[in-house]
Amino acid sequence: MAKPLLGEMLVENGVITQEQLNKALEVQHSEGGLIGIILVSQGIISEQKLVEYLAMQAKIVANSE
Repeated sequence: MAKPLLGEMLVENGVITQEQLNKALEVQHSEGGLIGIILVSQGIISEQKLVEYLAMQAKIVANSE
C-alpha cells in the first residue's frame, strides 16, 4: 500500500480545502520543500496540526507493513 499523502489526508478530513492544497502544491513545485512545512509557513495549519497528521500518516504506514 502506498503512503497516504499528507495533503490528501488534510483535505479528506476537512482541515484544509482543495484550493489551499493546490496553492501549496504550486509553491512546492516552484520553490521546493515539504508540503507540511509550506502549509505551516503560509499559516494554513498550525505546527501542532502538522505533527498530529504526520503521526497519523506514520501509523497508517506502520500498520500496512
